[in-house]
Amino acid sequence: MPSADRRIVKVRILDREYAFASKGEEADAHIQQVARLVDEKMREMGQAGGNTTAMQAAVLAGLEFADELLRMQRDVSSVEEDISERTNRLTESLGQLFREVEQATTAAGTGDTEDGAAD
Repeated sequence: MPSADRRIVKVRILDREYAFASKGEEADAHIQQVARLVDEKMREMGQAGGNTTAMQAAVLAGLEFADELLRMQRDVSSVEEDISERTNRLTESLGQLFREVEQATTAAGTGDTEDGAAD
């Protein structure tokens, strides 16, 4: 990364400062948001655990985040399956509808020709 583009974002997690390289204001905001979430979760774990060390709070917070991630991935997978099933049913319905329209059009075209020949 060229030195002109290099940015450093400082954040505080459990009253300790950390510095991260960043690639712009949007990345700065993202890093700060992530750090706030980590700080909040670690404080929550520390309060829930009573006499918890920063390392224990970090591990518990990591486990909470991993659990949440796995649940969300499972939810996304379930939604994707539902969308796929609905898409397949819609595709089948549209295919059937197009076949019926095509048959009706063909029958009407054949009927017109026969009617014209009979006149």
